[in-house]
Amino acid sequence: LNTENISLFDDDIRKMVCVGELLQQKYDIAVTNPPYMGSSGFNSTLSTFAKKNYKNSKSDLFAMFIERWNHALNFDGYNSMVTMQSWMFLSSYESMRKNIISKLTITNLMHMENMVMGIAFGTAVTIFKKNYLKGFKGTYHQIKFKDISQKDSPKSLPITGNRFNQISQDEFTKIPGQPISYWVSENLIHDFVIGKRMDEVVTPKVGLQTGDNNYFLREWWEVEHDKIKFDAKSIPDAVESGKKWFPYNKGGSFRRWYGNYDYVVNWENDGQEIRNFVDDKGKLRSRPQNTEYYFKEAITWSDVTSGNFSIRYREIGSLFDSTGPSIFSVSRNDRIYLLGLLNTPVGNYVFKILNPTIHMHVGYASLFPTLINLSIRDRVINISKKCIDIAKEDWLCSETGWTNFKKHPLI
Repeated sequence: LNTENISLFDDDIRKMVCVGELLQQKYDIAVTNPPYMGSSGFNSTLSTFAKKNYKNSKSDLFAMFIERWNHALNFDGYNSMVTMQSWMFLSSYESMRKNIISKLTITNLMHMENMVMGIAFGTAVTIFKKNYLKGFKGTYHQIKFKDISQKDSPKSLPITGNRFNQISQDEFTKIPGQPISYWVSENLIHDFVIGKRMDEVVTPKVGLQTGDNNYFLREWWEVEHDKIKFDAKSIPDAVESGKKWFPYNKGGSFRRWYGNYDYVVNWENDGQEIRNFVDDKGKLRSRPQNTEYYFKEAITWSDVTSGNFSIRYREIGSLFDSTGPSIFSVSRNDRIYLLGLLNTPVGNYVFKILNPTIHMHVGYASLFPTLINLSIRDRVINISKKCIDIAKEDWLCSETGWTNFKKHPLI
């Protein structure tokens, strides 16, 4: 370009050409801490751009940067990034993970707990190699907050026992969703291969979204007792009763085997008011889902948990919430056996592999590798039933234990 007689318009073109040259340039090494922003924070221009150009990583800006800089590498280049950990596990990044595992090589990954970097979420420092090396064993380890010295650095690296492992990323393809669960043993990976997905054995479902829980829900002791139907067996039975309030399962606190019978929901006349609940613009706010499973016996867990996984037996008579996902089956014994299996430390360990965040959506639970040991099946079922009875007796010793409370055991 002739810079002596350049116009303002020509100068803009020159700048655009310069930017274009930079964007198409290839690099041997990229090292960066990219910006983070969830898609809910995108403006319309960025949202359209992300959906068009970054279909596998459009959920967050940091993930888009991972894809962008992996693309900007020379054939034998390396990309090292410190990012949020969510790309390693969440289903929204499954396609991105599959692309990375099949086309690139993760040579090193340092996985850091909440607050290790002074921020309240887990992070990961990952080194990607541009090409795929079949069978290459990457090095993975974890840094916990307690491992950080006063100088804000690890006391040693890697730290013995902190999930340190050297494993081929090819092993991740054997786990549903291909999470970067680098600490998994060969035996457990084999269980994923030979075991059936849980949703092939039973039927996990999410339930009702009322649109306004504050309006439609009450704790059961807040409403007139004679307006509650505690034991409806089906929707026709509930309608025929003429009652307004019915037990409602919305997850709740950590509780194994039995409990969290706290809420009732306004499902009068087959939920007429909820089904027709709209906002000021006339848009339907509620979402009754999987209504054919309402009032059926189930096992259930809380969608949100900050600690260990817990699952409970739920008697006939309840509707269930989207935050109280439930498992149904034709065979009651299948449910009770599964209840025993999922309440073990092994069950908790597997769920931390499938999704170590605080949410255990029904989609993740469905991936659980179910192995039925016929030699101990009856024993597991009997033990589970005893645990349910013990937990139920404990729950009913509370004043909030439905209508069966008589007196506190200490009196």
